[in-house]
Amino acid sequence: MSMSAFTRIHFQSLVVFAILFVAFSFTGCSKGSKEDREFEGIASSFIEDYFKAHPVSATWVGEHKYDGMIDALSDSARASELASLKSYLVRLKALDKTKLSLDNRVDDEILTNEVNREIFDLAELKNWQRNPLFYTRLLGNSIYMLIAREFAPADKRLDSAISRLKEFPRVVDEAMKNLSNPPRIHTETAIKQNRGTIALCNGDLRRFASQVPGKEKEFEEALKVGIDALNRFQTYLEKELYFQSNGDFRLGEELFRKKLSLTLQSNMQPEEIVDRAKDAVDRLHNEMFELALPLYKEDHPGEVFDESSMEAKERGIKTVLDDISRDHPKPEDLLAACREAYREAENFVREKDLIDLPDEPLEIIWAPEYSRGVAVAGLRSPGPLDKGMKSFYVVSPVPEEWTPKQVESYLREYNNYMIRVLTIHEAMPGHYVQLAYANRCPSLVRAVFSSGSFVEGWAVYTERMMLEEGFHGGDPKLWLQRKKFYLRAVINSILDTGIHMQGMSEYQAMKLMVEDGFQEESEASGKWRRACLTSTQLSTYFIGYNEVLDLRKEAKEKWGSSFQLKKFHEELLAHGSPPAKYLEAFIFGD
Repeated sequence: MSMSAFTRIHFQSLVVFAILFVAFSFTGCSKGSKEDREFEGIASSFIEDYFKAHPVSATWVGEHKYDGMIDALSDSARASELASLKSYLVRLKALDKTKLSLDNRVDDEILTNEVNREIFDLAELKNWQRNPLFYTRLLGNSIYMLIAREFAPADKRLDSAISRLKEFPRVVDEAMKNLSNPPRIHTETAIKQNRGTIALCNGDLRRFASQVPGKEKEFEEALKVGIDALNRFQTYLEKELYFQSNGDFRLGEELFRKKLSLTLQSNMQPEEIVDRAKDAVDRLHNEMFELALPLYKEDHPGEVFDESSMEAKERGIKTVLDDISRDHPKPEDLLAACREAYREAENFVREKDLIDLPDEPLEIIWAPEYSRGVAVAGLRSPGPLDKGMKSFYVVSPVPEEWTPKQVESYLREYNNYMIRVLTIHEAMPGHYVQLAYANRCPSLVRAVFSSGSFVEGWAVYTERMMLEEGFHGGDPKLWLQRKKFYLRAVINSILDTGIHMQGMSEYQAMKLMVEDGFQEESEASGKWRRACLTSTQLSTYFIGYNEVLDLRKEAKEKWGSSFQLKKFHEELLAHGSPPAKYLEAFIFGD
């Protein structure tokens, strides 16, 4: 990666800006009530304590005072953080909520949810104990975030990297002490990701350091310390922890219900989500059949499309999807296809004036090796304090160890039509645009502790909206692929609850995805793995999408003839990334 391509920002200026930004974020309502000022003080104090306890997260947010540190994970550090979190919960509960401004009422509820989530993670979920990926991601991110963006001069960032490399032995020691009987699939993935962190340090970090004169000796000494620690961790993962990894990847009903409530910030129960998702699957099958029928007749002249049953219709849909999937790029051309899809989408958004686009740069790159193995693609945005920094639309390459059959399956799933839908979702005007808008929000609470259901809901909504507005000429093949992509989001919700709460087997999950979801085997296999490695996040797409649609419907009803799509989009994105339930008051003043 060429670091010279990044925008350079003077380090001292950024620190000053960060201080001013935090002050603005929590004193914008300082002329309000006593309770407003008290809440803002609590929020400011919590954010600062959060940064101290989570230096790697602070680097992402853009608070760079702690760039040379890595989170402390010892028993005493966890106990201290847990006590602090509980004290904040007491202070937040003591506030008279009725006397807070609307902005602060919303931030108070979001912050309270975040404190409860942190307590749940530490005391009940215990990822620090049951998930080695907790440590591999922490180690990888601690370095990658320093070299990926030019938020400060190279020598300053290298000093931070050197400091963090020296912390690696301590983190590895704590990981080896804390981890106990994790699920096997988590350890298998951690083994691969830790190798990726070693490659990151020996590759990208070393190349970055070579651009900074005068620090060669100090860097090489620190690098040896870091690499030795990572190699020791690799041996531990492969030779010890792997054989002690007999834990259940399923959360179980109690933990899943609690975590889902904290993730969605909603009282909606898993059973209700599954019922709604199953109804949506049936509707989508009928809609896909209506799209597939004329395409089938066009591509298979003289053949009869069997409409005698839903099963027969589904076979016809699959035939059409198989026809479409043959139009796919070569493995080495995946990035080029994503870049071309982005160019098309950006031109269309500008032409239709669907929303004012951010100026922040975007780069489409291969996903760093240390982060692979969970999702096919993703958007890595800069934190809210790192203004003007680059976003990365990251794409996982085809694994080198795959067989030709697996490669073909992967490429058929991510054919040229699906890549267009994926790029809308991840970048234009999906995550890239929404997160850039969120970073402008004066509420640091809403910027840092975002709602996953709103973030994913917007991205899924944009897929539909773009096609409704005529993207790619309203091509029915693209519409069919978009329906399939949304069907995937719907099935995600069924998988999430089914796997973690209802004992769904791999066979049942694969059958659901391949037969009901028309997914290629490679995609379904990867999603099974992702659903085992994560929990509750897969439910956010379906729920968030419907929440955004409901808000658009309400806007059309309330604004009447004055409704404009661009106005709705910009009003929707003007308030950070809060749960959709709060946006009604912000948008409509209710």
